[in-house]
Amino acid sequence: MNASQRRLLQIFAFLAAWALVVVARLAHVQLVHHDEYVARAQRQQERTLSLEPVRGSILDRNGRVLAESVAAVSVYADPQAIVDPDATARTLARIPSIDLNKDEIEEKLTANGGFAWIARQLPLEAGGAIRNLHLPGIYLLDEHRRTYPKGSLAANVVGYVGVDGHGLAGIEHGFEGLVRGRAGKVTLLRDARRGMYFVGGEGPNKPVDGGDVVLTIDAVVQFITERALANAVAKWHGVGGMAVVMDPNDGSILAMASLPSFDPNHYRDFPAPTWRNRNVQEIYEPGSTFKIVTASAGLEERVITPSQILDCGNGAIQIGNVQIHEHGGNRYGLMSFEDVMLHSSNVGAIRVGMSLGDDRFYRYIRRFGFGERTGIELPGETPGVLRRTTRWSQISAASISIGQEIGVTPLQVVAAFSTVANGGVRVAPRIVDRVVDSKGDVVYRPQPAPPVRVISEKTAAVLNEILKAVVARGTGENAALEEHIVAGKTGTAQKAIRGGYSADRFVASFGGYVPADRPRLAILVVIDEPKGAEYGGTVAAPVFKQIAEPVLRYLAVPPSIPARTLRVQPPALAAFSQEPASSARTGRVPDLRGMDARAAVASATAAGLRVRTIGSGVVQSQIPMPGDVLLLRLSEGSP
Repeated sequence: MNASQRRLLQIFAFLAAWALVVVARLAHVQLVHHDEYVARAQRQQERTLSLEPVRGSILDRNGRVLAESVAAVSVYADPQAIVDPDATARTLARIPSIDLNKDEIEEKLTANGGFAWIARQLPLEAGGAIRNLHLPGIYLLDEHRRTYPKGSLAANVVGYVGVDGHGLAGIEHGFEGLVRGRAGKVTLLRDARRGMYFVGGEGPNKPVDGGDVVLTIDAVVQFITERALANAVAKWHGVGGMAVVMDPNDGSILAMASLPSFDPNHYRDFPAPTWRNRNVQEIYEPGSTFKIVTASAGLEERVITPSQILDCGNGAIQIGNVQIHEHGGNRYGLMSFEDVMLHSSNVGAIRVGMSLGDDRFYRYIRRFGFGERTGIELPGETPGVLRRTTRWSQISAASISIGQEIGVTPLQVVAAFSTVANGGVRVAPRIVDRVVDSKGDVVYRPQPAPPVRVISEKTAAVLNEILKAVVARGTGENAALEEHIVAGKTGTAQKAIRGGYSADRFVASFGGYVPADRPRLAILVVIDEPKGAEYGGTVAAPVFKQIAEPVLRYLAVPPSIPARTLRVQPPALAAFSQEPASSARTGRVPDLRGMDARAAVASATAAGLRVRTIGSGVVQSQIPMPGDVLLLRLSEGSP
């Protein structure tokens, strides 16, 4: 073999060895590590992104927008395509909407991998500015961002949305499944020249937009309520406040205010406690506003009548080894039950609660809805605190009679006032009217619990007259309106502390409804820890007035003209029946002509008469005639 043949053989051997190495390497890549390299190639060349749908809006009852989604852009980068990370980061940091400094952006641009988010959901103006920079390796993706055009209005009801598009509180969270819609998918591909483009987002991968939630809230009523509440909290230097405005006829919540509050557009700038809706998520001891429950039970069970005289013990009552006093050091002696409510006597209310007995009293408390959730369409609602009678102490009935030893929410209390306003029928509070899709079709309508008869219409009518008197000449005078008759009750509760009750921390409240004989609004106002005054009649009752007056005008509710000038057809005819009884006395029939039928029933009942009405409206005539002498049956224990 000559030299040329040896050289050719060597070249052939080298090529064979080289081919063997290549084949081995290909086998290693294609067979042994096939899946690994395919995955690596996919990570380098493509990325699947979630294509978010347009989140549905949240609207008030009249279609005013409280939350909506608007067009936005997100900025992402391909770190491997960045030519000058330092200069690119410096340029992007100058964009006002990008809330990152130069070093934070550069860290993202120099990260390993082929994808990095720089900023999410920027305004379109910011996207246009970035697009005009023509920065290599920087790309834009069309998205939507959540905005709240009315700022903090109803923020604790509406809630807020995180950057990932998920609702985190309020209606945004509670109706997440309906308002968010269904996300689509899009694939981000990189070609050989390191350009990027999208594939997909159609057909089954197309996003489905969310539905619009229509609330029962009225934005105007909400504004009036929030303004009045904020002014009161500021005036009395309170730590917070709550207010609810409810239509007692159907349970619609027209306004729900909670302070302190926040702006959902910038929720991270506010402390987490401000995000809570205190009207449904926090409890407090209601104090004397709870006496409407004590009074309702006592009147319904006939352990008390409005005119019955009670011994208020000259300001104190002894129960076991505990002595309970009147608020403010007041000393009341003998007084009617109506006056007990007018002056908010603790001793008088305790005597009624004790007369009911634990089990009977507990049943009425539960019938009014305390100790259970109302079922309103808001997340995080608490049922409050109501212990079973087996866990009551010797003084529990007395304490609960005056609104202590029980934890309630403002929503539960306003629902109780609505029950009295509604003639003794409890309706479930509701704050969501319906959810509609993009075509306007209703896809969901909440079904609240059916109405429940709590007390008789007769008892509600009698209590209504008492609560009107509380405002006319009792502790609730500051809630009185010039054009409408108000029924309500004040509350002043010492805050519970370890070992007893605080001497200088109070919760002042006022609950009521208006117009008293044809209620359109039930309102509760609660001021937490006011300074300089603590009584509900001083602190909270004026807020009721500041809410009710403009709201009634806004709703075009005609003034409550004095009953004797009303003429409503068809007229009501009131007839009184007499029954023989072992205990009786003579009395004269009151003049009920010209009175509203509901007020006439209450007045006649208070006089010890049974009433039968024919028709509706106001009393045009009555049998017997006013002034006739009757033999009246008296309940045992009546004066």
